Amino acid sequence: MPESQSVQSPSSGRTKSPLVLAIWAAADKVLPMIYGVAVIIIPLRILSPEEWGAWTIFQVVFMVIVLVGDFFVLQPMVKIAAEGKEDPRPVITAAFLLYAVFTLALGLIVTLGRGLFAPLLKSPLVADSFLLMTLLVLTNVVRTVAIRVLQISYRIVAIFFVDLIYFAILVGLMVLGEINGTFRTSVTFVNYNVIAFTASSVLGVIVCGRLLFPTFRNFMPSLRRLLDLGIHQGGTGMLTVLQQQSDVIIVSGLKGSVAAGLYNAARTFYRFFDSVRDAVQLLLVPATSRAYSQKRIEAVEEVTELATAAVAALMIPLTIVMIALAPWIVPFVLHKPDAVEEFQLLMAGGFVMPFVIVPSAVLLGIGHTRDLYRGTLIGTAVLILGGLVLTWFLGTEGMATAVLLGTTVTAVLLTQRMNRYVPFTIRSVLRRSRSFGPLVRDRIAQFSLSLRKTPRGENMNDEI
Repeated sequence: MPESQSVQSPSSGRTKSPLVLAIWAAADKVLPMIYGVAVIIIPLRILSPEEWGAWTIFQVVFMVIVLVGDFFVLQPMVKIAAEGKEDPRPVITAAFLLYAVFTLALGLIVTLGRGLFAPLLKSPLVADSFLLMTLLVLTNVVRTVAIRVLQISYRIVAIFFVDLIYFAILVGLMVLGEINGTFRTSVTFVNYNVIAFTASSVLGVIVCGRLLFPTFRNFMPSLRRLLDLGIHQGGTGMLTVLQQQSDVIIVSGLKGSVAAGLYNAARTFYRFFDSVRDAVQLLLVPATSRAYSQKRIEAVEEVTELATAAVAALMIPLTIVMIALAPWIVPFVLHKPDAVEEFQLLMAGGFVMPFVIVPSAVLLGIGHTRDLYRGTLIGTAVLILGGLVLTWFLGTEGMATAVLLGTTVTAVLLTQRMNRYVPFTIRSVLRRSRSFGPLVRDRIAQFSLSLRKTPRGENMNDEI
């Protein structure tokens, strides 16, 4: 966060240290990494290549539905609600209904068209899983909306527990299924997700409370505001989803589901980048939206530089290590010795990913979604066109190369476009990185002091 003072939650009036928010946001994004490890240990090992390929394709299609709805409806909801001081419930109600109708319609299309989509994706087994797509989307609607509602008021701790119950139940069901021998198909994996999403949604309703109760006061004006902002952001969402998920679809369409399963295994650690993107967006979008609406450009500049320095300090060393250790990680951890080159090419994206993650969150927060859309469009075109050509000739290695090229182009374009509104240079990031250590130490000292001043009767339950 740019300011040294605490961030105030508009809904509750409680204050939270920026360091505390960052720690809980990081903890929240560790959960999918733990889940990723569980996937490597259990389903990647026990499912047949065909079943694993079917699950890979199903998961990609589901993520496309969820992410497009999130970009088109829920992220605009966060921006609108974060900027205003009035009751956010009209915007939340409009977003809830719009998101539910939009995602359920897409899920129903997949369910009804499963007989057509399965042959196109060269995976006959995925048709059985597609039958459950509408149900899975339905169980996920409340959970996803609740997380975005909690983001508006920086209730990061509550978000952590909503995510925790989902991942804990899902991993627990996988372990139980392996023990009793019932976890053998992708359909079973989908059923596990239905149960976990349902439990997570129930907790989401509890922690959001009255914010999720519908109100139709100012419903139409709120709906129009969502649609106006969502037009550009929804287009950007489509492109971001294509960047994140089209590679598996391309590999499956050109090389089959077994090749897609192999490629998806190489992407296992690449999903760490998506987790970092989510964590940064969780904190940056509301913060930059408020600061920019108040004309505090210097505050936006400061948080942009700090965020870039922090993400780069995390990603670049990790990228170097993962590339260097790939000949050992891929065969012994992922059990896919033929995927070393794909793994290394995908992980190389970590060198440029900070300049995609931060500019995209900042451009969204300050409302310049047209620039975000245009920059993402060109990078996505490079990824998809390059993926089609290179995968045809080089197979899965070609697709991994295209992902790296598309990510690099996107990083350059988004950084340039952000710089039109927020002064930003590599030199300023380097200067900020040198002060990053002392800044963190100061925040830790402030946090420790606040803990010593906290009465014994108080606890972290107030944060939820």
